[in-house]
Amino acid sequence: MPETRDGSEADSLSGHHDAEVKSAPEVPVADGAEDLAATLSGARAGKESRSAADDVEGDGRAGDEDRTRRQEEFRATRADGLGSFGLRSSAVFITGDGHSFSGQISGGDSVKGGDGSGLVFTTVSRRTVAEVVRVYVCPDGYGEIQRAGDKASLMLLRVSPRWGGTSTAIRLLADLRQVHELRFSGDLAAVPVESLPEGCGFILDRITIRQLATLRARDLPALEDRFQKRHSKLVVILDADARTQDHGVERAVQRITCPPPADQVLASHLTDLLGSSSEAATLLTEHGLGNQLATVEPGSFDASQLVELARDLAEAAGGRGTFEEALIRFQDRAQRDVEDWYDGIDGPDQRSIVVALSVLDSMTYDAVTRAAARLEQAWRDDDAGGGPVSGRARRPRRARLQAARARITNEARNTRYGRAELEIASFLDGSYPERLLRHIWHEHDYDRDLVLAWLNGLASDVEGRVRIRSAMAIGYLSQFAFDTIRRDIITPWARSGDGDERERAVAALSLPARHPDTAGRVIRMVLEWCERNGPLRRTAARALGSSVGAVLATGPDNRLSELAEKPDAVLHVCIGDSLAELMTDADGDRQIELLRLLDNWSAERAAGRQAAGVTAFLEVAATLWRVERTPDGDTHWPSLLWMATEGAADPAIAPARPIIARLWSRALIAPGSDQAVHRVFRRWALSAERSPQLQPHLVRLLLEAAMTKRQAGLLAAHARRLRDPEPLAPDLAARLLHVLSQRSHGW
Repeated sequence: MPETRDGSEADSLSGHHDAEVKSAPEVPVADGAEDLAATLSGARAGKESRSAADDVEGDGRAGDEDRTRRQEEFRATRADGLGSFGLRSSAVFITGDGHSFSGQISGGDSVKGGDGSGLVFTTVSRRTVAEVVRVYVCPDGYGEIQRAGDKASLMLLRVSPRWGGTSTAIRLLADLRQVHELRFSGDLAAVPVESLPEGCGFILDRITIRQLATLRARDLPALEDRFQKRHSKLVVILDADARTQDHGVERAVQRITCPPPADQVLASHLTDLLGSSSEAATLLTEHGLGNQLATVEPGSFDASQLVELARDLAEAAGGRGTFEEALIRFQDRAQRDVEDWYDGIDGPDQRSIVVALSVLDSMTYDAVTRAAARLEQAWRDDDAGGGPVSGRARRPRRARLQAARARITNEARNTRYGRAELEIASFLDGSYPERLLRHIWHEHDYDRDLVLAWLNGLASDVEGRVRIRSAMAIGYLSQFAFDTIRRDIITPWARSGDGDERERAVAALSLPARHPDTAGRVIRMVLEWCERNGPLRRTAARALGSSVGAVLATGPDNRLSELAEKPDAVLHVCIGDSLAELMTDADGDRQIELLRLLDNWSAERAAGRQAAGVTAFLEVAATLWRVERTPDGDTHWPSLLWMATEGAADPAIAPARPIIARLWSRALIAPGSDQAVHRVFRRWALSAERSPQLQPHLVRLLLEAAMTKRQAGLLAAHARRLRDPEPLAPDLAARLLHVLSQRSHGW
């Protein structure tokens, strides 16, 4: 990829350089014609202090349509990737080791500071809590457990794997303000309760043998008292086979001794999906599933498989697949011997498909086979040891997928040139990717270097989604060898002049940032990068979005504010991308906080933060979109326009309108921002042209932004560019110009 003169990338997200959007021919204006013409040609005085490279990378990139679409794609890919590895993407915070620490990364490989007992907690969405309440089927003895939970602030719940322990805990805590899942690596008695939000329910379900062995009965009253003072509750889920060292702890344990009836669990989920209990009952009766599941033994019960079966049956009822296929997949999922199964796979061709699916689960079949071919060749070359490479078996695709415990579905997905139906490859069991990669790393350690080299090469694939998912697989493996993978792969990406490689580093860090054993080190490293120059600082700005910034206990706002002071146009675009990520998963109050951050920056006299405020605002305005379902079809809103109009009905979002109007007002006259302003204005106008109901909202908002004669003249010039030379949004432009011409008589 070509580099600009300052060593930054020519295109931060793709392997090519998009041509700059050229200015439209100069348009006549009533007053200040020379000043306005100079403005639209990018010849403001402020521009003289900026290099040509800055123009291409800063103003030339902010609001770029292709770039922002790739960012949206990458954000979605990261969210899906976290799900593949058993993690959530939203509302994650860290306390303990990641919140307070001292010391720097020294010698390149070691970390000083922190006590190593970090805590990560992940918010369970209100939607998920509500769904659990709707579909939960009580096992025998649940009433007694619930009564105990109503009285206590601490519960130890012993339940067999796959019996729905987490769902039971969510059901017990559903009446609290919020439910969070915890991951904690220290002694349970030392959980930093005072750092957690008040009035919430917490679930701790990944207890280590060491944590259980060090837990003492005398610790329980004090821990419960600390949660009680915070008006919170903690449910600790213990595996049925795990044994405590203290008999007093065992006496305090509540137990689920048998799972709920399998047929009732399936019927409940199917009713929720179909919206009809009678239709669900008919499906179960017609195919004899109710009778079959009524005889399921406790040792064979698996709640997650029943949920997947309900989804498959609902799809079949809707004409997407057959009931026979749904039942076959259910039977295949019942095979839990994934580790032994992988060890028994013979031949690099079949093994490579399985490993490729572990990295690219639920991605296109073409991507999976492309990745598998590279890994198979690497294995064959390694096995040959420089000698002749053995041939490959040529088996039908159906046989290979069946042997890989995988399937292909046809799904409509967005592509660069619109929606298309694609072949999607996925494991029958969604838990396979995490389990297989963990198993391969620990039990097939002789393949570590080969697999890492393959993943590193795959991260340069032609498809952006593949690059990001491969980087995330590397990030997942880094929890087992953080210093090695950080030094050899992640840091070289982070210091690259290629923005695409920096995005790989950001994607990779999102996984170790959510693991209690590595989160503190990830945060210290990113904060150290904030103090560096050039690419590392830009990577830090991007990591302070949803990748790592979302796990900071106090949020990334102060760090982003410090970075905004730097006179680096590329950095300002990176900050805008990160703020857009943070706003995507935020509630209304948090979205207003982030908008006020941009408002404050753009109002400053200091050139750095002022430019950062404007550039980041334009990037957020271009990147964030929402779809509103209506009887007449989908309406695509710019999210900020929706917040300033329709969303104002929500009291939490109501303050957005004047803030967004001020930000548009400052962007119109900001030095060197003309091309970025026009790109964003153009996208908003095109959405209003396609959905005419948006036009009055957009016109009124822009009129509020054009508070001076100069701003109104600039806005009119942008509107004229939508009519000449090519009429891109003639109705919106005409409407806006008409109102502006009427207002001009008052000046």
